[in-house]
Amino acid sequence: MSSTKALNGFHPSRKRGSGANSTGNSRYQVTQGTNLAMYSGDLMKLTTGGYVTPITTTTDFAIGVLEGVRYVDKTSKQPIWSQYINSSVSSDDSITYALINDDPATTYIVQADASLSLGDLLNNFNVTLGSGSTVTGQSGFGIKVGSLTTGTAMVKPLALWDTPGNAWGDAYTKVECRIVRHVDAHQSVVACVVSPE
Repeated sequence: MSSTKALNGFHPSRKRGSGANSTGNSRYQVTQGTNLAMYSGDLMKLTTGGYVTPITTTTDFAIGVLEGVRYVDKTSKQPIWSQYINSSVSSDDSITYALINDDPATTYIVQADASLSLGDLLNNFNVTLGSGSTVTGQSGFGIKVGSLTTGTAMVKPLALWDTPGNAWGDAYTKVECRIVRHVDAHQSVVACVVSPE
């Protein structure tokens, strides 16, 4: 039973459709000294300057999900690959990279901040914008159940995450979802279409 609220962001599950899942990611630049910490599992967006940063409002369009960062440590001069980056970190070579799963066909496992039911698959939801953990490097993002809408929102649940101890109606249900407000695959409303007999 999912009885513990432990929001930890978006975790890649599979690729929708019949294409191969390469589990690859793309490299984007982060503004030096961005003043916004970022954690593995955060939803990311492009800024007007071409850099990436975590989404800051539920009306942003996501480019994908952060899987890690790479920069050069100023003291040791060694390359660092990490699950997260502090808000004040700047790379010694003046370039910090965010490694992002930006495939709009990717689905993710994510926990809700309250109970979800099977009927909620017909709806869309916004996400909590929680801060991550410097211990685990994981995001604090999750599905915001109170934002349920049949209109546009950030994510759409597709199925219950099929794992022991997780069921519809649990206090903090874990589901597989897709990003609706993705810059490369946005739809204003995602409706359930029933084919005629």
